[in-house]
Amino acid sequence: MRVVVEHLEECLSPWLMSEYSYVVKLFGEKVVFTNVRSSQIRDALRRLGASTTELSIVDLVTVGEVVNPIVLDPKARETLQPEDLEKADAVVIGGIMGEHPPRGRTYREITSRLAQRALSRNIGKYQLTIAGAAYVLKRVSEGYRLELLDIRFGLRFTTTVGGYEITVELPYAFPYEGAKPVLPEDYLEIIARKSLLYESKPACVEE
Repeated sequence: MRVVVEHLEECLSPWLMSEYSYVVKLFGEKVVFTNVRSSQIRDALRRLGASTTELSIVDLVTVGEVVNPIVLDPKARETLQPEDLEKADAVVIGGIMGEHPPRGRTYREITSRLAQRALSRNIGKYQLTIAGAAYVLKRVSEGYRLELLDIRFGLRFTTTVGGYEITVELPYAFPYEGAKPVLPEDYLEIIARKSLLYESKPACVEE
C-alpha cells in the first residue's frame, strides 16, 4: 500500500516541509508525492527519500496505476477502519495546510474529482495536520481502531524566538502518546519562527 500525498500548495514552506518529512519518516519509500509541478520542489522532496510525480492522484487512477485508493477526507461520512486498508493499494493524504474553519479543500480538490473511483474515509471529527493524519493512518494500518487513539483538539504553546516571547495557538487536532502530542522534529520552533518571519515571505523551497 502506497501513501500518496497530493501536493496542493503553491509553496514548500518550512512548515509544510516539516509535515512532509514526518510522513516519509513514518512510511519511508512507500510515500509518493503527486501533483508536484515544480522541478525544484520535486528535487527537494526526493531528498527526503520519497518518490515524486507531476501527475495527480486523479491521473494515476485514470491510467490504472492506482486501482483501489482511499482518500482521507474530513467530510467523508464513514470513519477509517483497519479492514478498509486490506484491499487498498493507496491511501491519499491531502498536501494541504490547514485553515480555520476548514473549507473542504480535500473534498473539492481530490474526492469530488475521483467521483466513484475511490473510497473516502474520515479520521475523526476534527481537522488534523498532515503529520497527524499520517500518524493516525500508521496506527490504523497496525490494527488500531480510531476510538482507541488519544486525539485532542487544539494546541497552545509559548516559546522564545529571537529574544521575543510568543504564544501560538493551533486550531487543529493532534494525536497524543502519553501526555505529549505527536509532532515532527522542531515543529514548534518552525511554527514559532513562521509567526515572526514567514507570514509575509513564504519560502517556496526549503533550503
